[in-house]
Amino acid sequence: MKLPDTEAARRVFGELAASVSNALGAGVAHRRRLGDIDTRIVVSGVRGKSTATRWLHDVFERRGYDTYAKITGNHPVSVYNGTERAVKRDEQVRLYENERELRGVENVDVAIFENQGIRQYTTRLVNQSFVDPHVVFLTNVREDHLDTMGRDRQQIARSLARAVPRGTPVVSGESDERLQSYLTAELRRRDAPVTHVDPPEADADIPGVELVYGLSDILDVLDEPPIPASELDRKLGTMVPEWRVLPNGYVHDAASVNDVQSTELVRRALVGPDGPPTVPLVFLRADRRGRTASFVRYLGRLLDNGAAECVYVVGGGRQAFAANVDGDIRQYDHTSTAPADVLDDALSARGRVVVMGNTVDDFMRELADVIRSRTVGTERPLGIRVPEHVDTV
Repeated sequence: MKLPDTEAARRVFGELAASVSNALGAGVAHRRRLGDIDTRIVVSGVRGKSTATRWLHDVFERRGYDTYAKITGNHPVSVYNGTERAVKRDEQVRLYENERELRGVENVDVAIFENQGIRQYTTRLVNQSFVDPHVVFLTNVREDHLDTMGRDRQQIARSLARAVPRGTPVVSGESDERLQSYLTAELRRRDAPVTHVDPPEADADIPGVELVYGLSDILDVLDEPPIPASELDRKLGTMVPEWRVLPNGYVHDAASVNDVQSTELVRRALVGPDGPPTVPLVFLRADRRGRTASFVRYLGRLLDNGAAECVYVVGGGRQAFAANVDGDIRQYDHTSTAPADVLDDALSARGRVVVMGNTVDDFMRELADVIRSRTVGTERPLGIRVPEHVDTV
C-alpha cells in the first residue's frame, strides 16, 4: 500500500519516527527508571485527564509518598511532591518528552502520567513504552478527536481499550451502559480486568462525578486505603457548575469541556433535564471539522426539542454549521466582531447563555476576560445536590 505523500502525513510519520527513535535510544535507562518506581498510573480517556492526574498526585503526596505527575493539558507541567515546573516544548509535541521529564526527578515512589496520545498508536505507545502502568484510569469516552481516534464513541472506546497493555487493570469512568459492555468485551480480549465506576445515584448528575469516585476505585486496585467521605464531598463541590451573574444576565463558560456529551452534562446540571431553554454561544474552529459536525448534531437536537430557541455561532466553522442546522442561527465573524458585542447580543435573547465549543483562539480568551470582568456574583443551579463541603482541596 502506498502511503499518502502529503505534508501532513510526512509530519505525522516523522513525529512517530522521532518518538520511537528517542524512546529506543534512552530505552534501557528509562526501563530501569520505571522499574524503580513502585506504583505507575496512566490517566487516559477523553475528558478530565488533567484534573484526575493532579488529584491522584495530591492524594499520594499527602500520604507521604514521593510522587511525580506529568500533566499535559493546556498548560503542561511536571509536578514532584507539590512543586511544579513547566514542560518545555517546541512547536510540535513529542512523546519522548515523557522520558525526559521523568529523568529530571529522583526518588519516585508513585508516578502518574496523563496520556497525551490522540491516536490509538500514540496512546498505546505512551502506555507501553513510556509508562508500563500498574493500572490505567480511563476517565470516560466522549465525542472528541473524531479525526484520529474514531468516527463515533464506540470507535473511540475501541481505540482506548486496544491501547491498554495486556493484563493491565483498568478503572473506567464511562457511565453509558452500552459502552461499558463494549469496553468490558474489548478489555477481556487483552486479559485486562476492568472496574466500572459506580457513583451514588444522588451524585450521578454532577459533571465529572466519575473522576471523583474513580479515585477510590484506583486506590482499591492498588490496595490503598479509601479516600475519606469528606474529601470526596469537597471534590464533588468543585465540579458543580455555577452561573456567573452579570449586570445584564447570566452566563456559564463551558467551552473548555470541548465535547458535546460533557457540554450537555454541564448544561443539564445548570438548568435540570426539563429546565428552561438556554442560549448557546458556540465558537467553532475551521480546523476542527469533526468537532463542528458533533455540534451540528447536538445543537440541532436542542433546537428541535425546544431546549434552545436560537444559537449564536462564531468562528471559522460558522458557515458550515449554519448550512447544516435548521433554526434561528446568528453568525459572527470572529476577526471583525468584538467578543463583548457578541455576548451582549446573546444576553439580549433573555435566556441564560452557555458558551460552548473551543477555547483556543484569541476571541475566546478575550470573551473569557469580558465575562470575568463583568461578573458581580455567582448562582448555584437548582435541582442538583450541592455537596456540603465545597471548599477546594
